[in-house]
Amino acid sequence: TPVAILVESRFYDAELYQAQPEPLAVDAGVIYDVFKNGDPVGTFTVGGSRQDKGIWYGLGRFDARKEKSAAAAKNSSTAPAAPATEDDRPKLRRGPPPPPAPKEQTDEVLNNIDRDPERPTLRRQTAEERKAKSVVPAKEFVPPTIHMAVAISDAGGPEARPFVFRAKPGETDQLRAAMEKLARAEIDKLRKTPKPPVTQGHPGMRQRTLSSTSWPPLTLQDAIFGIFDVNSNNAPILVYSAAAIVDGVKKYVTVAAWEEIDESLRKVFAQVTDDHHLDVYPRLEVIDAVDARGNGRGELLFRAFGDQGNRFALYHPGPDSLELIFDSASAQSER
Repeated sequence: TPVAILVESRFYDAELYQAQPEPLAVDAGVIYDVFKNGDPVGTFTVGGSRQDKGIWYGLGRFDARKEKSAAAAKNSSTAPAAPATEDDRPKLRRGPPPPPAPKEQTDEVLNNIDRDPERPTLRRQTAEERKAKSVVPAKEFVPPTIHMAVAISDAGGPEARPFVFRAKPGETDQLRAAMEKLARAEIDKLRKTPKPPVTQGHPGMRQRTLSSTSWPPLTLQDAIFGIFDVNSNNAPILVYSAAAIVDGVKKYVTVAAWEEIDESLRKVFAQVTDDHHLDVYPRLEVIDAVDARGNGRGELLFRAFGDQGNRFALYHPGPDSLELIFDSASAQSER
């Protein structure tokens, strides 16, 4: 699905950019490099496009990355991008031109094919064959598992830089537990104070109440956790999202924090929403870190679930906050 296209340092909705009617981003022949945590894992070549419920999809072939020598990479047969009609047109990476069409066969060749004794012939099915075929139960359709990954097409892009965090043994579990604690704290701010229990005394005696206001622990569901070394300094940013039932209402929480040098967490983003406020505060789930600007630093790509459908949001992880730089709902950069 096209997300964004960078033109003169501004992001635009790739589903709308140069759409005729299919957008430029899903033009046949465009090649995308597929990444996971900034590491290239393969390429996706667009063979065609389809629009479903107002959303464009690129259809094509994924090829897993194979290790090859520098000489082989230099002599790759990948053709340069198609010439642009405007100076500011993005240069998408394209594959080599298709092979020439085969020559038309002569009448003599076609006649020889017709005289081939082993040439298959067409015939109609008998009633018994049709009946036997009709009683065979149809196989149940099982939809394929959807896996989301970041992909970039850039004819002259920089060398890929991984955003993988090199964790010490047990550190990932500790960080996940710490982020879960931050998420619970954000949800607890919205919980109603429980009524203190009342102890019954003798008639005529003053009743005594307990002052405890502790809540029972919440059960977090559908948790998603990511660690990204977006600045390549092994000081990662962490993102955690989950859902929980609070006072009978399903809440969605997303928190982000930097890991400090003393291994403590510094929270820079927190958002809690529910199904009644998705128009203002969408539910956010992190997809991956991506070098969206080609400057070697990672941005955070989120999937945003709103009341009008799903969209994508790109955030820059700053020292004290997550800065929204692109929301596909507004079709262009926030700045």
